[in-house]
Amino acid sequence: MRRGKLIDVDCRCGYRLFRYYKAGKGRLIKCMIERIHEDYVGLKGAETFSRPECPSCKKELGIVMMIRGRPTLKLNQGTIKSIRI
Repeated sequence: MRRGKLIDVDCRCGYRLFRYYKAGKGRLIKCMIERIHEDYVGLKGAETFSRPECPSCKKELGIVMMIRGRPTLKLNQGTIKSIRI
């Protein structure tokens, strides 16, 4: 895998959602579930087209979709704190 960083993804309410291995530059738009290092929400067992929520404030994080043949969380940009590398 290419070089990247391990980043913390937090909800706007301050709750830590997961730690993610981000490869490349730019904003965090989608998260491949296999790259999630530590999961505090339960995304690793999520079904396709499910809509996970923040356990603290109950806001929707996004939708789990199949992108390039892999389960991926397409993020709601208004729910997470903005992350840019």
